[in-house]
Amino acid sequence: SAAAAADADADAPVPLVRRIELLARSHLSSPGPERDAAAALCARLLTRPGLQPALREFIVWGAASLQGSRGDGAAAVGTASFLTVGIYTTLAAIFKLGHREELLPQLVHLGPLIAAPAALLGDSSVVRRKLGIKLLQRVALVFLPPRVAAWRYTRGARSLLLNLGG
Repeated sequence: SAAAAADADADAPVPLVRRIELLARSHLSSPGPERDAAAALCARLLTRPGLQPALREFIVWGAASLQGSRGDGAAAVGTASFLTVGIYTTLAAIFKLGHREELLPQLVHLGPLIAAPAALLGDSSVVRRKLGIKLLQRVALVFLPPRVAAWRYTRGARSLLLNLGG
């Protein structure tokens, strides 16, 4: 029955990755250096291969939290302000470390945030504005098609003497 299945799920141990993520999430609203460490931990953890569902869930949660803080106005104070900075830092690191193929499907969840970049410019906090713009830049780079450098794949003479000779 459904009740027995719910009880079995409640008794099941929480996976290690989920516990690490929840612990790191709880430190994203800290005002000190533990926020930056938690952001780096989340970014490294969630960009690992095979963790796309956890990445999607974090991006959805982060986008919803950021939308909620924008709804409070530019005068977000206290823990909400620190959480906003922590989420921006984490998302920027995720979009720096992650692979383009894995991040492209996640861009849909950031739609409301990236659709109104003007809201970032009206933010009173310089740190939130900077991190928001950094996130927008990295999201834009994911949107761009990859460009292979032509000079990297030149075939031909592999002799150093011939290459130096011109």
